[in-house]
Amino acid sequence: MRRSYDFFSFFIIPALTFLLSAGYELSEISFSVIGNSEGRRWLFLLWGTVTGNYVYLYTKELTEFGECGDRLIKICLSLSFIFFLCGIGCPYFPRKTPLLAQMHIWTSLAGPVCLFVSLYRFVGLVEEKEKMNLTRERFFQLGTAFVSAVLYLEIGEVSGLLEMFVTFSTCIYLAALQYRLEKIRLSNH
Repeated sequence: MRRSYDFFSFFIIPALTFLLSAGYELSEISFSVIGNSEGRRWLFLLWGTVTGNYVYLYTKELTEFGECGDRLIKICLSLSFIFFLCGIGCPYFPRKTPLLAQMHIWTSLAGPVCLFVSLYRFVGLVEEKEKMNLTRERFFQLGTAFVSAVLYLEIGEVSGLLEMFVTFSTCIYLAALQYRLEKIRLSNH
């Protein structure tokens, strides 16, 4: 499998994320508000485009490499990508355009949910195919969902802190999943 994703996982996406959030109190403001403020729209669009494409392409390649893709994974992954790009593209100005702001919120929520379903299903198919338990991978994914829920409930809204946590966790998870799949592939040959 190609290694080009590591550079994005550990350098490009974190750098763009830190640039986008620089100077803001992340527990009090979301990336959507930051990205729709004066002078940050271009950075928000760049961050969203790079991150969305990275997650989609990396996950798609992992499912091909693991030879465990099915219709549900493909549909959920495609929906995740579409929802993510819609969330990034829809402006978030609740007072000026309330309908678009609501669409932004729901598509931004639906994207990660579809990605979660896609990856959870993929790990299940790998377990079936390889006759092994991927407990660490399941624990990491469920743990990320749990911590995300706690952050949301503690802060009371989607925050930059939550978005940063999900972004970094996804980067780490995909890289760890690739490493595990490569180990499985090597042990089978």
